[in-house]
Amino acid sequence: MDNFGNKNWQNWNEQHPHQPAGFMKKLWEASNGYKNDFQSDVEAGFAAFKHKMNQGTPAKVVRLTPIGITLRIAAGAALLLVASLVLRNYFGSPAADTEIALTQEKTKKISLADGSSVLLNKSTQLDFPVEFLGNERKVKLEGEAFFQVSPDEKKPFMIETETAVVRVVGTSFNVRSYPDSDEFEVYVETGKVKVELKNGQSFDLTPGQFLRLDKGQNKASQGTDKTGFLSAWRTGKISFKGQPIPIVLMGMERLYGVKMELQAVQNPACYQTLTVQKNKLDEAIQALKTSCPKLIFSKNGENGYLVSGKCCE
Repeated sequence: MDNFGNKNWQNWNEQHPHQPAGFMKKLWEASNGYKNDFQSDVEAGFAAFKHKMNQGTPAKVVRLTPIGITLRIAAGAALLLVASLVLRNYFGSPAADTEIALTQEKTKKISLADGSSVLLNKSTQLDFPVEFLGNERKVKLEGEAFFQVSPDEKKPFMIETETAVVRVVGTSFNVRSYPDSDEFEVYVETGKVKVELKNGQSFDLTPGQFLRLDKGQNKASQGTDKTGFLSAWRTGKISFKGQPIPIVLMGMERLYGVKMELQAVQNPACYQTLTVQKNKLDEAIQALKTSCPKLIFSKNGENGYLVSGKCCE
């Protein structure tokens, strides 16, 4: 055995003081001369092994009892459990597979895993899980949608938008949050809704109430809708009863998807009562002009109108 082999043998022997020194040294030396083309003689090897065992110190047999096996398995399982808990606390609850519903020129209704339903307006995207895991039901919205949420007090429903987080337990409400729009809006039909704006403000809404945020000015206003135009995209009509011109024009914008730019300040006491219906923009403009002959509607681009003149002097 060369110096390198002697050194390695001494190191190994010092780490295993309880092994039969003579027999183990011979094994070490034999292993040094192992060749890849070695052909084993099983019978001769077994006979030599028995002869050496008869001459040496009887080997100590250590039995791995079922209890020992169980303890080792339990230790491994505990280690995996601790590791999974650490990962879960660091990364959060495991997420379910996510689906994306996207609309372009038509509305679309989808059903969620908890029994809730969502009606998506045009140009809207909703990200939602195939299954709601953890202690909350969370979706993400870009655009406009009407939610009918199944009640579950132990698992609140959350809608995340770029502007706010809307929290409910079980109710029906409308959320309007287009990224390219200057306004964010929530309108409640039934139940209670909590709106937490990302600027730190928080609002509680009840049936008939709305919250509107002017993104540019970062200014929020809360009020009551008396016209129904906040739901016009679903119902297909708006019935204005004693509403001022700016409100009527705003409702027409929402129903017909056009821009009405009012160029003159109107008398706040000038109220209008009329009903406008989906796909009948020309009739709606004519009805308003009949009530207010001095109002002038001029086409402004593909989807816009300039509204000049005053309805009531």
